[in-house]
Amino acid sequence: MIENSLPDINNNTFHRNTSHINYRDGINMPPTRHMLNKVETRDMSDFIKNLNKAIHSENEHEDRLSDLPDCVLLHILSFCNTKHAVQTCILSTRWKYLWKRIPTLILHSSEFPTIKSFAAFVSKILTLRDSSASLNALDLDCDGNIQPRLLKKILKYVSSHNSQLHELGVYVRGDSDLILQCVSSCHALTSLQLSVYSKGGYHEKTLFPKSLILPALTSLYLMNFAFCGDESSCVEPFLAFKMLNSLVIQNCEVRNARVFVISSETLVNLSIYNRSLKFTITDKIELSTPSLRTFTYNGSPSQKICEKGRSSITISTLKVVLSSLPDVLEKRCPTLCKLKSLEVNEIHVNRSHRN
Repeated sequence: MIENSLPDINNNTFHRNTSHINYRDGINMPPTRHMLNKVETRDMSDFIKNLNKAIHSENEHEDRLSDLPDCVLLHILSFCNTKHAVQTCILSTRWKYLWKRIPTLILHSSEFPTIKSFAAFVSKILTLRDSSASLNALDLDCDGNIQPRLLKKILKYVSSHNSQLHELGVYVRGDSDLILQCVSSCHALTSLQLSVYSKGGYHEKTLFPKSLILPALTSLYLMNFAFCGDESSCVEPFLAFKMLNSLVIQNCEVRNARVFVISSETLVNLSIYNRSLKFTITDKIELSTPSLRTFTYNGSPSQKICEKGRSSITISTLKVVLSSLPDVLEKRCPTLCKLKSLEVNEIHVNRSHRN
């Protein structure tokens, strides 16, 4: 019986071409953290019903949808949360085992009533999935502490498919060392999103490894990380990512360094979000990003930006320069001269909150 073989399935934007800047106080929320454009849960029942209609149409003598090649059907299913993708097995015998070969796994605990039921589902999925099928993307999101045994099983599965894995998203409270060790083995990654907290709570930052090398990486999203400096009072964590195109840093901090260096010949999009009361991510952000086109900043207006060997400029001054005196930027910060879009949202802290 198929039932016995399946898991339980109970702002403010500056545009250079318009020569103006719109600006306001407030917090601009970062883009959705999930990397995969999955079908939303609220649309899933309609999605299954429509598939069922297409397969069992009274006006047709043949099942045209099921006649599509496996690669097309698997592509369709790859946009579904894994829990819902499994449910398509009931549509017809043609769909019975397709879910076992879907190249993406979207595993979100929010789709389950308890962490225990989520763990049981994920464990069975990894056991029953076709081990010879490629895994191109995995998106893991677990509210609360993830069971250590489950985390190890997932990471082991990822490592066994690391040569084919291109997209990885991990949002958990768990063993950061195990997670980062697994990530470092995935050299084919082009997109990486990490939000890792210790099991103790949400206040402790996870140390970002200095030796992480991902040669194919083009998109990086980091939340709740700490970047540690060296004897030079500088930290330059992204130098090894030679193909980086998009970088999002959210609620991160710099330790033992006064200068946070972002150096990349290929970086086009940069976003920094900081909602803490520490005002700035560090004393100074040094940019060496000649290809930068869009820059989104959410944080203290006193944050200093500079280019190596040049005087710094605050975020507040930067918006004025861009809106009124763009030519001055070539002298103050040439690395930003090619900017097409700047989005700025300040966080103001009450004096009573100051140390």
